[in-house]
Amino acid sequence: MRAQVIVVIRFSYVADAGFRLAREGVEAVRATLYAPDRLDRRFRLFEALTLPSLLGQTDPDFTLAVLIGEDFPAIRRARLAQLVAPLRDAHIVALPPHNNYKSTKLAIEACRRPDATHILSLRLDDDDALGRDVIEAQKRIAPVVASAGPADAPVVICFNNGLFLELSDQGNRIFGVIEKQPLGIGMGMLAPADARPTIFSTDHRQVHTRWNTYTEALTPRFIRTVHRDNDSAALVSGKQIDYNAAKIDTVLRDHFSHDQSALLALAP
Repeated sequence: MRAQVIVVIRFSYVADAGFRLAREGVEAVRATLYAPDRLDRRFRLFEALTLPSLLGQTDPDFTLAVLIGEDFPAIRRARLAQLVAPLRDAHIVALPPHNNYKSTKLAIEACRRPDATHILSLRLDDDDALGRDVIEAQKRIAPVVASAGPADAPVVICFNNGLFLELSDQGNRIFGVIEKQPLGIGMGMLAPADARPTIFSTDHRQVHTRWNTYTEALTPRFIRTVHRDNDSAALVSGKQIDYNAAKIDTVLRDHFSHDQSALLALAP
């Protein structure tokens, strides 16, 4: 097996279906996603959370596909390309409006290596962060889970232990969570390279109803931001853990590439 890990980030991508805002039509989606103030906030979170978590991976051997609209503002696109340039294998993929499955599938295909026998597709939003060993853990766990099921059947690996970062004018807050449903941050699907399914084939809360799914609950491996631009309701599905400041420092030091004081100082 030669599995290529491809992390897909939809960066203010104008999709025509697949999320709540799309119900208002493509032009309304474009106007909302490309509003300068919103893009400023997106870049701020991407630079503070998402990018450091990718640059800090213990295993840097992965492909990044950043999916944007074909009419994404040119100055912003240049900035995005500059930000991801230090990564080993990063691609900006610009597409017209499609639904989320088709667009992300095309982004994966655009980055796929010809010698890959399998694709380990991972999902990550542009305002969240991975634990620093997510790529390493996915590569280690996914083949083991796959070996327990039918040959070449897709399998899903997800992590439901992590942190929520709430951004608010009243002050930011960080707390621990252990979700009871599959969480999309760092969630990956291992499947043959020519298979149709990817990690975007179904809602991340429902993957365990379609494919064999392994959920790792012991290690904190995500930071999810909660803020005014969330398209979906950012609610805890399981257990909330109110860590004290010292514990949060320990979790961040041991598992992430982030500093508590910097996260608490982020503008909402």
